[in-house]
Amino acid sequence: MEQPAAEADGPFQAAGRIAGYLGLTPFIVLALWLYGIAPDHPWRGGTVLLLSVYGAVVLSFLGGVRWGAALSPERPARPSELWLTLPPAFVGWIAVAMPVPLSFAVLAVAFAALGAWDALAAYDNRLPEWYGRLRMILTLGAVATLLLAFAATS
Repeated sequence: MEQPAAEADGPFQAAGRIAGYLGLTPFIVLALWLYGIAPDHPWRGGTVLLLSVYGAVVLSFLGGVRWGAALSPERPARPSELWLTLPPAFVGWIAVAMPVPLSFAVLAVAFAALGAWDALAAYDNRLPEWYGRLRMILTLGAVATLLLAFAATS
């Protein structure tokens, strides 16, 4: 039985999946490095900064994805949905200025909330279904690595 067009895994979905996994890689590498190095390692502070800033940048990017989706003529959004695209960037920005391990906890919560919002939007056909599935996988990875960073800096 042939899959419907919306479910077919074409080159766009494959590229999105590859890009998503590549985007998850810095979370994994930095969190594992942070967990494995000594508290007095000279690169520890830089690793903390790199991971928290990367998390903030990705949160901002994901807010931008939602902004773009809200502008789509195929799936018109309510004005409130447009306003809700702004907090991810602000939360990420504030998290970078917070002390560790609190910054990693805030980022983990923000990623979980945004991932749930994206999954619900995909369920309601406001985002593509494949994107919703991908976001859940990537969200689990990002949250797990941020929690590992939280544990490593506690």
